[in-house]
Parts: sequence; structure tokens; C-alpha cells
Amino acid sequence: MKYAKKAGYVLALALFLILTAGPFLWTFLLSVTPDHAIFSQGSGFWPKELIWDNYIELFSGGQRGSRFFASLLNSLKATGVTLCIGIPAALLSAYALGRMEFKGRMLIRDLLLVTMVIPVMATIIPLYRMFAQGEMLDNLFWLSLVYVSSYLPMAVWLMTNYFATIPREMEEAAFIDGCGRVGSFFRLILPLSRPIILSVALIMFLSTWSQFQIPLILASSMETKPMAIVISEFVTKDSVQYGLVAAAGMLALVPPALAAFIFRKYLVTGMTNGSVKG
Repeated sequence: MKYAKKAGYVLALALFLILTAGPFLWTFLLSVTPDHAIFSQGSGFWPKELIWDNYIELFSGGQRGSRFFASLLNSLKATGVTLCIGIPAALLSAYALGRMEFKGRMLIRDLLLVTMVIPVMATIIPLYRMFAQGEMLDNLFWLSLVYVSSYLPMAVWLMTNYFATIPREMEEAAFIDGCGRVGSFFRLILPLSRPIILSVALIMFLSTWSQFQIPLILASSMETKPMAIVISEFVTKDSVQYGLVAAAGMLALVPPALAAFIFRKYLVTGMTNGSVKG
């Protein structure tokens, strides 16, 4: 029975690795496979010939490479603005909902949960009309504000639950010592909240980085197009350059992969601590 359980764990782990790492390996192999060999008869999973032409084209400074790296910069800018606005707004809102008593507090928390299930396509057309009338289309700042409004309910909910795990006695002691409400927030609550702050920041970063539907409607110029939109434009009605798309996808994975690897500890602890209480 003991060996059967170990075998089951090993099989489950192997299946998990295949399902998670398999697509990335396949994408990389497509990026280094010649176009003529991708759909050729008798070609196996591992290509017989490896080429780096797709990566060379992206780094050569040509039109497609320039568009790709410009869109990569746009994604980084949008992510930075989203984090700079979203994290402070979520932190202050969660502190008010989680640590203060006022009328309608629970109603606001319930409404936040409701907004989390509203699909993007239900609001994108009204948003487009508002942006068009207000001349806010193709603007990274206003586009980032849409991202903030999309992620804010989830961020506030996680942070509010995390604040509920901090004993009120600690805050009351700091308040009695003369810190005041604002002082106790900065001296006690904020340092203790570093795991959930980094966790929410990482979630916002990953979500903003992979956005497609919102910028597809609200950002149509090269000054604002993010990476996901530009990569999709490598596919035209006349041809599909699978190798180039795969190479661009692998390069686009580098920033979020590094962020997830560096802050992986905070992602786990923040998510678990932010979901234990409602």
C-alpha cells in the first residue's frame, strides 16, 4: 500500500509537469524549428534541425522586432502605472473595510464580490463609448485605470481578509502608545502586510501583462498596444509564421517568469493568508 501511494504521487507529479511544462517546451521547439519542417510528413516532436532565425529577426532591429520590443515597453509601462495606482488604492480601501466600523461596510464587501464575476465583455462596449467621447482612447494612463478597476475588487478582498488575521489588540496597543490611527497603520499594519502586498502586486503584474481583450478595444495605436496584441498581429489572413509567434511568446514570458520566481514565496503565503477569513 505504501509503494502504491508513492507510485500514485509520482504519476500525479509527472502528469502535472507534462500539463504545465509541456506547452512551454512545445512552444520553444516551434520557435527553433524551420517553417518547412513544422507540418512536414514524418516530423517528430523533436525537430531534426534547430534554427535561431526567429530570435535573430526579433533582435535584428527590423520592423517586426521593433514593434515587438515597443509593445513590450508598453506592457511594462501599463504594468507600472497599474501597480502604482492599484496597490495604494487597494491597501487603503482594504484597511477601511477590514479594520474600521461604519454603516454599510458589509454591503460594500458583498458588492465587491459581485463585481468580481462580471465578465469583461459585458462592460467593454460601454467603456469604449466613454473613452471615445472623453478622447481617452490610445492612452496608457487611462488604459491602466481600467486595469485597476478590474483588479481592485479581488485585491481589496484579499487584503481585507488578511487584515482580519492581525490581532486588534496589537493595533489598540499602538494606538494607546500615541501612534494614533494613521501612525498605527504605518508602524504596525503596513510592515505586517508585506506578504499580501507583494502577493497582490504579483497577481496584478501577471494579469496586466497578459491582458488581451481590453487593449484590443481601447488601444489601437503602436504607442499603446501591449505585447499580446502585437504578437497576435504576426498572424495575418495570408500567412501564419508559427515560429516567429512562438519565439515572441517565449521572450514575452521572461518578465512574468522572473517576477513569479523571485516573489513565489509571497504569492503562496499572501494567497493562503488572504483567503482564510471572510
